[in-house]
Amino acid sequence: MIFGLMMLAITAATDASAAPSPTAEALQADLQTAYACKEIDGRKVWKGGLAYYIQSYVYDGQSTDDATDIATDAVLPADNAPETMREFEEACLTLAPVTIKGD
Repeated sequence: MIFGLMMLAITAATDASAAPSPTAEALQADLQTAYACKEIDGRKVWKGGLAYYIQSYVYDGQSTDDATDIATDAVLPADNAPETMREFEEACLTLAPVTIKGD
């Protein structure tokens, strides 16, 4: 039984690492339903189902007045160090939306 569970865990880990990255269209749709988190280094952060998203850096001379047109970068677990992912998890931990269940 333990051997079976170990093989299942190894297979799941192998499958997860071989999973293709989401498409740009999938990430765009995910961002539209993401919820806001605490800022990291003064940049807005959102959590979606596929990735975390962070406001792109703003360089000198770029306008930041239009709140509906914010450039973002997707932060995928497969592309980042565990420490980076923990920072995003912590930023979104306390602001996760709450679902209220009816009677």
